[in-house]
Amino acid sequence: MTHPPYAPPAHAQPKNGLGTAGFVLGLVGLVFAFIPLVGVVAWPLVIIGLILSIVGVSRATKGAATNKGLAVAGVVCSAVGLVICILWTAVFGAAVDKVNDSTPTSGDPAAAAHQILLEVTTGQRSNLNWTSGLSVNNQEIVEAGQTWSKTLGVEELGFTSVTVTPVTTDVNARPNSCKITVDGKPVAENSNLVAAICSYTGH
Repeated sequence: MTHPPYAPPAHAQPKNGLGTAGFVLGLVGLVFAFIPLVGVVAWPLVIIGLILSIVGVSRATKGAATNKGLAVAGVVCSAVGLVICILWTAVFGAAVDKVNDSTPTSGDPAAAAHQILLEVTTGQRSNLNWTSGLSVNNQEIVEAGQTWSKTLGVEELGFTSVTVTPVTTDVNARPNSCKITVDGKPVAENSNLVAAICSYTGH
């Protein structure tokens, strides 16, 4: 009995392991990139995923590997994830700059773009709390009958408030009073025996 001539099996191209790994990393990085703060994890994922995917596409193009489509998808996912990471960085950078601009300067207030004057007059020993910007909150004790003032220099106007509350309420004492002046213009005044509150939104 004669047998058909032996035909060696066709040589199969190796699978595109690098392209597959790049796609997985790019996809995971893309998902993380949409999450604020957690998105920092996406940076190395999308960068490594982009590199591996590009190598995978190159190998598939040269015929050294298969599954070119998955490698191309990896390039797309990684590139989009990288763009989102860059955008988040720009957004956070702008937010930090705005906070810094709205925070009172530590130097000469007169050198800043805007001057904010806080004034308080107490009728009795009181707690004083003042806030300006997003990161400044100060508490002080002001004795009865004292006048307290604070000048702040800021580059950008933000929320500012002053609250004066007596340590122990004396109905026979004079009321506490507060005042906020921005660039020479009074913007808030209040006088109260229980709690004198002045606030300015920055607009």
